[in-house]
Amino acid sequence: MTSITKSLFLVLFLLVSLNVAAQQVGQTVDEEYTVENVFGINKGTNGGLISGFYYRQSKFLNDGNLVNYGIELVNIKHPRETKETTITGSSYVFGKSNYLLALRPTYGREKILFKKAPQQGARITAMVAAGPSIGIEVPYFLEFNGNRKEQYDPADPSHARNFIIGTAGPFRGLGRSKFVLGGHAKASLTFETNSSKKKVFGVEVGMSLDVYTRKINIIPESENNSSFAAAFLAVYFGRRR
Repeated sequence: MTSITKSLFLVLFLLVSLNVAAQQVGQTVDEEYTVENVFGINKGTNGGLISGFYYRQSKFLNDGNLVNYGIELVNIKHPRETKETTITGSSYVFGKSNYLLALRPTYGREKILFKKAPQQGARITAMVAAGPSIGIEVPYFLEFNGNRKEQYDPADPSHARNFIIGTAGPFRGLGRSKFVLGGHAKASLTFETNSSKKKVFGVEVGMSLDVYTRKINIIPESENNSSFAAAFLAVYFGRRR
């Protein structure tokens, strides 16, 4: 288990403990509402500093049960990706030939475990979600000597380290993207510590899994996979009515 994963579960344990203590000293507030719309920023153990973004709409059913629909876009990295720096100070990932972006339409169910006390504590919900995962394999372009901007190819001797100037930008290869179908599932807990009846702010902690119909060629000279599991932490905000 990575240090990031351990940190996520430590945060999870502390928040649950604090909430249980707070619930013992106050009554809970009314949680019923019709619709909640939130936007989130995601950090996954297999992504960058900011792994992706999502939108989720939740509809209140009854007895603390909610149904939600959403869409996510996340960047998934190969575990062997490491940044290197050129003599010009530019950074790049040597050996990388493609990005992997995952577009995830999502359907989920949510259960309120603890309601928020009027003055303190956190509302905690448990969530499970699943849906298709559309993998977008985007060519990774580098800039080489002679002002050449090309997708990295380990078989090309002119793509050796000493010819690399830096990356050519994340959008250059979009027009040559390949799409791979798959599916995803995730389970998480959400913590809302500063929400009101109209505004929402919280943290989501959980695990996700993407599985595709073929291996994704991120680093050609390394072991590539068709499935990607990660722990994640997300911060979200929005409104309810």
